[in-house]
Amino acid sequence: MIEIIQYGIYTSIQDMGRFNYQSYGVPVSGAQDQQAYRIANQILNNSLTSAVLEFTIKGPKIRFHQNTFIALTGAKMKAKLNGVEVDYYVPIKVNEGSILEMGIIQNGCRTYLAVCGGIKTEKILESRSQFKGVTINDRIFKKTLLPIDNPIFNPSKGARMISPSQDYSQIELEVYTGPEFYKLSKIEKENLFSTLFTISNFNNRMAVRLKEKFKNEMSEIWTAPVIPGIVQCTSDGSLIILMRDAQVTGGYPRILQLNNSSLNLLSQKNTEDKIRFKLLSRID
Repeated sequence: MIEIIQYGIYTSIQDMGRFNYQSYGVPVSGAQDQQAYRIANQILNNSLTSAVLEFTIKGPKIRFHQNTFIALTGAKMKAKLNGVEVDYYVPIKVNEGSILEMGIIQNGCRTYLAVCGGIKTEKILESRSQFKGVTINDRIFKKTLLPIDNPIFNPSKGARMISPSQDYSQIELEVYTGPEFYKLSKIEKENLFSTLFTISNFNNRMAVRLKEKFKNEMSEIWTAPVIPGIVQCTSDGSLIILMRDAQVTGGYPRILQLNNSSLNLLSQKNTEDKIRFKLLSRID
């Protein structure tokens, strides 16, 4: 068992997500930065679908009630195990009674903690990811005990030492054209890719709204399917990028689609960070 003593700003249980229920209106959810999530599990030789803890901005304080190994990935926030700072992207041995204390983010936005064997909370619709409406809460709000598996793990035999390849300071988000991209004029398309946009304070696990308005002559569309990474354009020119907890339909034009690596990168951006769209397919 692990005990969440202090839960930080936004600590939640996440896995790869739920993929077979969008027709019922259920969001995909799952870890916002899927790359950091996968690496955390790979380091410990966990199943790639094992649940982890996702920390946002400021992490929790955790007590371990059994011997185990953990791994930290994603954005760096100072992590201390029994008062001693520990590294990221390596397996870390933890003894029964040890306390891990996470600090405030130093780069990026989200950090991931994997535990050997994974967190074993109840699966709902084939996933352990927290999302209010499917699970009771969308995050951990109070002192909480979480069960874990603890298979035998020897870091000298088969542990995967993985160096992070993601640079969270990058500003370019790689995109493809969306279904309504063709409705933009030539000048509007040029402006879309030449503008340096700013992350507004309206950002969470559902969506990121950009500060700058994008002037255009498009009208709204009939409600249509949307997925994480879609860039919607509202009637007032606001650009909204859908994240992992996004709704499954929308009535705003879908002008761009982020690829998965750019969606991971965007999940590590904070308010006032800059981004620019980089097209991966030709402009018609």
